[in-house]
Formats: sequence, C-alpha cells, structure tokens
Amino acid sequence: MNYTHTESDGQLVFSENRYPFLSIPSRLEGFNNSDTTVRRSVSGREVFCFNGSLDLVEADRRCPKCGGRMHINGHRNLMPRHLCFGGSLSAVNFDRVHLVCRCGHSRMQTVPFKAEGHQISVELYQYTRDLLALGTYTLKQVAEITGLGKNTVKEIDLKRLKELYTIDGAKLIRPEKPARMLAIDEFKLHNGYRYATHIIDVDTGHILWISHGKKKQVSHKICD
Repeated sequence: MNYTHTESDGQLVFSENRYPFLSIPSRLEGFNNSDTTVRRSVSGREVFCFNGSLDLVEADRRCPKCGGRMHINGHRNLMPRHLCFGGSLSAVNFDRVHLVCRCGHSRMQTVPFKAEGHQISVELYQYTRDLLALGTYTLKQVAEITGLGKNTVKEIDLKRLKELYTIDGAKLIRPEKPARMLAIDEFKLHNGYRYATHIIDVDTGHILWISHGKKKQVSHKICD
C-alpha cells in the first residue's frame, strides 16, 4: 500500500490518494509533537518517530530534599518505544531535563507516560502485559509482535506473574480451593544452565509451587 503521512491536530494521519483512512494519536501527557519522521530499526522494521518536547511541570522544579526551586542543569535525549501498529513500530523522541538544587540534590525530569524501569511507554507496557496474559503466545512471539527485546518481555512477564501469584514478590498466594488436577514442568533460567520447576493447578493456572532444580528433584522435596 502506498500512503503519505501528515500531522493534523496532534495526530499522525495516513492517507491514500489524498483521502485519509487512519489517524493515530501522537500526543501523550505533557508531550508536544512538533513533527514525525520515519526511520528503520536494526531489524529493518519501519519506525515512526514522534519528535517534540516535554512540558516541565512545577512539581519537578520543587526539590524533594530542601523544598527549594531546582534549576535546569542540562538535557538528555530520550526515545522510549511506543505502541506498534500493523508491521510498523513507533517511538517518542524528546529531550529530558536534568535538574539541580543549591543544596546539591539533583534529579531527572518526570516522564508521566514512561513505564517504570523500561524505556517504553506505559501504553506499550500494558499492551505487552495483555498479550502475555492471553496465554496463547510464547515470549518470543510477544517480542516479535511488540518489537521489544526478549529480555524486556521476560522482565515484564516476571513482574506480571509475581503480582498474580505472590505476596510482595516472594511468598506464593494460597489458592482459594484445593486443586483437582496438577501439572508439573521445568524451565531454563536466564543463564540457560540452571533449571527451575513449577507445579500448577490445571483448572485455574494458579502456581502452587516453584523451586530451583528439575522435576525429579522438586518431586522428592514435596514427598519429603
């Protein structure tokens, strides 16, 4: 399909033969989109870059240590990945302000739409979690769909599973009722040389047990 894209009221408008057929919102909280360019990712996929600036709010100006007003000390470019559409990817490109106070405290400007711990938008983070929650895609497939690295997808899935099945990321949550059927399986850990095994409730998918080692080792622990 041959198309052209233009900016109109903060939206990326795709059109064919001068008739618009798709508009994608390019504005995020505090972000002012000035123009949009097209690049290619390392893998060769098309990337729409929403270029612009991020508003500096007064809350960021206030020093959390002494309460004084912080001053701009420099800028750092940031380009978090945003939602993908079709076979194309997108990213938000802007400069993030570095702030410093007379008391010596410094901080980076808050980015309200950036997912914590990742260089991606909250929207892309939630979309990735939704794909993982479906249970129909492997981690590799989710990485291919979203354009994210496999390690990033693993980290998102681990946090999702901890929120679902653990208390404070450590102690497993007790299931509401006894399991009728159990399933046991082993999986490789991140280094590829060590294994862990989990036991789940087949009916609900609830994780009942997880431990280092392979199936036989874990089953012996349970019997003991």
